[in-house]
Amino acid sequence: MRRGKLELVWSYYYDHTTMKRHFEKMAGKGWALDRMGIFWHYHRIRPKSLHYAVGYFPGGGVYAPPTGEELTFEEYCEMAGWELAAEHGPMKIFCNERENPVPLETQADIQVENIRRGSRRVRIIDATLGAIGWLILIYFMLNLYFDGVRTLSSGAGLFFAFVGLLLGIYGLVELITYQSWYQRAKANARRDLSFTPTKGHPVISKTILFLAIASAVFYALTATGGILMLAVAAGYFIVYYFQDIIRNRMRGKGANTAVNLGVNFVIAFLIFFAIFNGYQYFNFSDTAGEKYYEKKGFHWDGQEAPLTLQKLETPGFDGKGYVDTQNIQSSVFLSRMEIEEFYNESLSGAKGDPGYYLDYVVAKVKLPSLYGFARSSMERTYETGKNWQPLDPWETGEREEIHVCQTTLTRNNLQIFRYLLCMEDRIVKIDLSFAPDKEGQKMILEVLGEI
Repeated sequence: MRRGKLELVWSYYYDHTTMKRHFEKMAGKGWALDRMGIFWHYHRIRPKSLHYAVGYFPGGGVYAPPTGEELTFEEYCEMAGWELAAEHGPMKIFCNERENPVPLETQADIQVENIRRGSRRVRIIDATLGAIGWLILIYFMLNLYFDGVRTLSSGAGLFFAFVGLLLGIYGLVELITYQSWYQRAKANARRDLSFTPTKGHPVISKTILFLAIASAVFYALTATGGILMLAVAAGYFIVYYFQDIIRNRMRGKGANTAVNLGVNFVIAFLIFFAIFNGYQYFNFSDTAGEKYYEKKGFHWDGQEAPLTLQKLETPGFDGKGYVDTQNIQSSVFLSRMEIEEFYNESLSGAKGDPGYYLDYVVAKVKLPSLYGFARSSMERTYETGKNWQPLDPWETGEREEIHVCQTTLTRNNLQIFRYLLCMEDRIVKIDLSFAPDKEGQKMILEVLGEI
């Protein structure tokens, strides 16, 4: 039989009514609260009816030792039958086994003010995170408009946009709910000294928490280097679990704030040091060689780029002074690869004629319903101020016709021919410093249509 139980905190900091009811329900199931922080920690008891109350002591610290006023407040509560079960900063949760206990709070106006002051720091943090979440989402939407393919092919971008949406909703719901309660509670306390229970949204909070964790796990298991991210996330919860224990014990023993902070910092450092070094030791990295490109949604033999100026048999091209860059990213919606080959005297150290240029973007669409979006996005992203001109279809070796359109631009005094190739499951944008002949077209279609 389990002796302890953990729950991630899912209620808003000021929502004392929801917490009170939840803890009383847990006691009826045989679990009594004994510690809190990022988790609610319970120990096993005989199922029974317990009364809980959540009080707020403005000025109460998370790491600082209890003040004389705090201790006096706790002693006063204990005399009335309310024993301190757990605390976190200004929040103090009391338990009472008496059948009809004396109410912990006796003055509604003082309760409202204590909740306002005691939860202010947490509400500011939540509001800031919510604002950041909306800014992330707005940034994502702008990127989606200006370069939708790059945006949708970024697993990290999708993950942070989704988390930003969850943070924004969480912060907005908290702001509206708190302000609504505060105005009513203040008015009720002023009018007839009546208490106003808080009203939380447990379903929304739990759903947001579940979706955030699920999306983090999904991203970690599908992204390159995701195992490290999963380990860091697990380390975050491990750190808080131990800190909840040690911080509370040191605070209860009257340890100095600096000492408490220092000990907890050392614990966090050691845990993450072990995580990062363990990751390096077991070498979970999957970014080497062929497997890397396979996982990113593309595959070709060897380490060289799939299509190069050399492979196109460009007349007079010797490769001296040319460098290439690669960018490959993938999500559940799209895989995107961009490879650029260009002359760069400062990087290569060579001297010669920069007469050739090659750059191509391959967007492999995993969901057919997104094909139209990907195509229109690439047409908009890579337009040059000149309208796309339809060309005669390029033909593969099997006489399959590929829809093509073209525009032109200038780069470093070179005329660049830009083509957009619409294939069955992918769209290709390719820039060339020359117009490819039939053999060149066939090479482009064969190579970029198969990777």
